[in-house]
Amino acid sequence: MGMWASLDPMWEMPAEKRIFGAVLLFSWAVYLWETFLAQRQRRIYKTTTHVPLELGQIMDSETFEKSRLYQLDKSTFSFWSGLYSEIEGTLILLFGGIPYLWRLSGRFCGSAGFGPEYEITQSLMFLLMATLFSALTGLPWSLYNTFVIEEKHGFNQQTLGFFMKDAIKKFIVTQCILLPVSSLLLYIIKIGGDYFFIYAWLFTLVVSLVLVTIYADYIAPLFDKFTPLPEGKLKQEIEVMAKSIDFPLTKVYVVEGKATIGKKILFGWFVYLSTLFLKLFNKRKISFLKFVIKG
Repeated sequence: MGMWASLDPMWEMPAEKRIFGAVLLFSWAVYLWETFLAQRQRRIYKTTTHVPLELGQIMDSETFEKSRLYQLDKSTFSFWSGLYSEIEGTLILLFGGIPYLWRLSGRFCGSAGFGPEYEITQSLMFLLMATLFSALTGLPWSLYNTFVIEEKHGFNQQTLGFFMKDAIKKFIVTQCILLPVSSLLLYIIKIGGDYFFIYAWLFTLVVSLVLVTIYADYIAPLFDKFTPLPEGKLKQEIEVMAKSIDFPLTKVYVVEGKATIGKKILFGWFVYLSTLFLKLFNKRKISFLKFVIKG
């Protein structure tokens, strides 16, 4: 009884405080579980120093060692960036960062002549300021990831100027998609009545399908250069492989990315399947590609 009696003050707290505590507890529980899983994977990176038998025919020791060291560095980076993100989110919740940002967005809207009745306008201002804050706080981590880790392992091809231009472009493109979609979603919620959640779900489903469909042709080329893969043995091998697993392949592009050596992107029927990082176009890599897709 003593243990349960000690919980009585918790249940006597206002409902909003109990919900707040539960959300905070759940967030940290998820973070600690994901960190535990990541650390288990990190131990595998540290202890597996030889090529596994399953990969022995398609990967040499040098490539495996480079990949292992790269994953070790990435796991260390993920740990510290994840810890920072969790602490940042906790502090924002504890010190009322979200309500403060909402009030601040209201002041900006008020100074522009939009009163409290313009809640959608204020919501868009709130989203703009929140994503700007997120972009600025995440910038140092992105810089370190690109110019320290990726540079160390030979994957970075960007200059600082290109990086900043790309970051600004990404932010602008995000806002051009996020703000109109959010305004329509908020309007649907506002006028949707008791079944607003059904209309909101249908709207988000349609938007998701549209974005998946137009991404490769209109959004991705803003950041990377797409070139059709020339006719040859590599393309023939990919087409044969796609046919063998009944994948409706329609396009194969070489992507000249700024952050990687080279990529292959395969397009199916309204499907953006995957991005596969290949440095050399040879039989060994084709075998590895088959291994990855077939599992």
